[in-house]
Amino acid sequence: MPVPSPAVLVVEDETDLREIIQDVLAGEGYRVTCASDGAQALDWLAGGLRPGMVLLDFYMPRLDGWAFLERMRTELNLGEVPVVAISGSDVSHPSVTAVLRKPFDITELLETVQRFTRVP
Repeated sequence: MPVPSPAVLVVEDETDLREIIQDVLAGEGYRVTCASDGAQALDWLAGGLRPGMVLLDFYMPRLDGWAFLERMRTELNLGEVPVVAISGSDVSHPSVTAVLRKPFDITELLETVQRFTRVP
């Protein structure tokens, strides 16, 4: 029986960066779902998406990363899902597993995703 490919939820408001991350990860065999803000990401999760990790920008319109993360952890009970912050600034939240600083290169992205993604 084949092992399922890990799923990654990318929550990033910068369209170009979101598409690059999606293309790179999909090219490596990850199942990638993208959201342009925290509200859209919550909709995906409420609809049943169970990612092996979340790549989360914290500075976004509508629903920022802090609010998204709080709701993901409390309302949706997804405390076990690793969350890696992707940000050009220092971000801090007790539920963040790691921080990937912008600008990052493809090697850093892939190493981080491989390290923290789990198969649900």
